[in-house]
Formats: sequence, structure tokens, C-alpha cells
Amino acid sequence: MRAAIAEFGRVGYAAASTNEIVKNAKVSKGLLFHHFTNKEKLYAACQIHVMEQYGQFMAQRIHFTSTDLFDRILQALRIKMEFGCKNPEFLALTNRARYAEDSDTILKNPESDEAIMQAMQRYMAAFFDGVDTTRFRDGLELAKVMDYTGLAMEASWTRFSHRHGNDTEAMIADIDSYFAEAEEILSLLKCGAYR
Repeated sequence: MRAAIAEFGRVGYAAASTNEIVKNAKVSKGLLFHHFTNKEKLYAACQIHVMEQYGQFMAQRIHFTSTDLFDRILQALRIKMEFGCKNPEFLALTNRARYAEDSDTILKNPESDEAIMQAMQRYMAAFFDGVDTTRFRDGLELAKVMDYTGLAMEASWTRFSHRHGNDTEAMIADIDSYFAEAEEILSLLKCGAYR
């Protein structure tokens, strides 16, 4: 699994070589395809594995003490980046999958979609439990705030990734600048969302 994650993260789904994966994993191609019928299933299994590992990592570390939505978002971002820094091959895979056109159809795999959705639902239930929405401006819904916040944070991450040419090592080395911008964005969004 690690060899496959590293290969997919390094070159993307389309360019990934199962020959390279079996060479680095020190297994036969027959064994690889015995466990994973084809490259698509291997890729989906890698995505599921990363999500499961991330979910476990998050569950061990996330203990929300603040009821403020934006504090929780920043805390979750820090944990997510801690996970990425400790597992750069996972960060490379998820980052490459986020921007790769060829991975779109692979990520619509029903097996991976279901597993990812279940992991996300567990996480989101814990994330929103106890969030104080009484400070929101009148008529502002939590779902809309999360949608806009997600768009802003995604744009920030995309710009950060592109600035470093999607080089995982460079991104990890400069992660403090990402957090400085994330804190500023969240502060601005908080001003707009709260009375």
C-alpha cells in the first residue's frame, strides 16, 4: 500500500506504473493483482487507506474545547497539516488527486465513495457538536458559512500548492506561511459571519 501511495503521489494515477509499485513493494505483479483486480481498485484502496488513517489520526487528536466555529476550523486545519507533515506520501497523494483530471472518474468509485462518506460523517458529527451559532448574523445559516469558508480555504490551499509547484517537501517546509494566511482568512470570515 505504501509503495502504491508513493507512486500515485509522485506521478499521479495515469502515469503511475504498477511495475514500479511491485518493484518498490518487493512483491510480484501477480500478488498485486490477486489483492487488487486492477490499477483503479488499487488507487481506490489507497484513497480509502489514507482517509482511514487520517480519520484515526484526527480522532486521537481532536478535542474541541472552543465552541467557536472558526477556532475549530483552524484547529482541524492544524491537525490535518500535522498528519500531512508526518505522512508526506499521503499529502502528495491527496494533493495530486485534488488537482488531477484523470483521478475524477477513479474517485467516483462506489467502494471508495462509501468508505470516504462514512469517515466524513463521523468526523463532521464530532466537529459540529457544540458549535455556538448564536453569534451568527441574523438569517445566516451554518451550512452557508461552512460552504463559503470551505471555498476560501480551498482557494488558499490551491494557491499555496501552486506557489510551491505541488512539491510536497517545499510545502511542508513553508507550512507556517500557509497557516498565517489561513488565520487571516478565517479572521476576515469571522468578522463577516458574526454580529
